[in-house]
Amino acid sequence: RGVRNEHRERGRGNRGRQIEGMGDGPIEFKSDLKAEDHAMVVHRLKVLPNFPKKGLKFKDLSHVIGDPKVFRVVIGAFVKRYEKMNITAVAGIESRGFIFASPVALGLKVPFVPFRKPGKLACKSIGVDIKMQRQSTTVDGSSTFGKDRLEMHEGGFKRGDRVLVIDDMLGSGATLKGACDLA
Repeated sequence: RGVRNEHRERGRGNRGRQIEGMGDGPIEFKSDLKAEDHAMVVHRLKVLPNFPKKGLKFKDLSHVIGDPKVFRVVIGAFVKRYEKMNITAVAGIESRGFIFASPVALGLKVPFVPFRKPGKLACKSIGVDIKMQRQSTTVDGSSTFGKDRLEMHEGGFKRGDRVLVIDDMLGSGATLKGACDLA
């Protein structure tokens, strides 16, 4: 359902950058929340224009997780959405994905499995290499691609597990695809 953010908040934020609410336009995303809870969550989402690069709009979730009532509503919505889908484990992608994945796993009463960057796990691990989106264009016009890797503890999942993968953002989709390959 679409909700208008009637209250616009302006203030000085991260290193003096201007922070705005989502604006006057409708916010469109599928929600099973009551209208008042939906509006409360939307109100807490903040947009940092031109961050981290010019032309991007970074959706800052720190105000969502910084308000216990709003954070509980968001986690409750995740749990309600997935509780009847026979999820047997929840994976969170380093590091901000852990913020949402851990309490969702608790709510679903299933294990939480962290997906980490290389070398961060003390036990034997398995992983997947990820080809990231275009990082830059060379002088001759050809593209260069970044590489990354996700790892998890060996044996973190059992054969046949239905894994819910949670991260805090979706960019090119390369990390999410890698996480699904690893799960």
